[in-house]
Amino acid sequence: MQLDLTGILRCPADHDQAGLVCVPLECVGRHVVRGVIGCPVCGAEYPIRGGVANFAGPAAADRAAPSTAGAADLGGDALAAFLDLHGGGGYVLLVGSAARLAADLAALVPGVHIVGLNAPPPPDTELSPDRSSVACPQPGRIPVMTAAARGVVLGAECSSQRWLAEGARVLLPGRRLVAEDERASPDGIVELARGAGVFVGERRA
Repeated sequence: MQLDLTGILRCPADHDQAGLVCVPLECVGRHVVRGVIGCPVCGAEYPIRGGVANFAGPAAADRAAPSTAGAADLGGDALAAFLDLHGGGGYVLLVGSAARLAADLAALVPGVHIVGLNAPPPPDTELSPDRSSVACPQPGRIPVMTAAARGVVLGAECSSQRWLAEGARVLLPGRRLVAEDERASPDGIVELARGAGVFVGERRA
């Protein structure tokens, strides 16, 4: 996990959001391989292990990771076009099976930080300055501040209304949400396109 990512993360517990504190114990450059993230509101502490920030907490940190099998036939080129990203900076969240596209998307949108949620990188992937991995086993919960992401992509298994609402919450106004489920109808998101297993929309300003 890149150290800078701490600036947009929040504790998944139900309380007011506040910036988290990261205590790195082992780093490679600015990539935290091992450490602890702490919440100043409730005092919860979450481990970073193998470069992945795990919001399950210490007791659940070694649980098996969710499947990363995808559904829609969505490639990196199409995803970059759907997200309509111009210029570097900011964060794009790929949730669940959508995180399989992290490396492809990062190559197409240099300077944009790609965050995979609930899908750790393959074991042979080298640490990358433009990618981070986060795990949060609470269903429909994205541990990111409100209006913090330049784009959100939800895998097919994350297309419930709760996931869609969370995706819309963390998205910056005027930015796009992509869901690998053409039936998706998230509140607060203006539909731009749907079909071939994909929904694309934009958060109202």
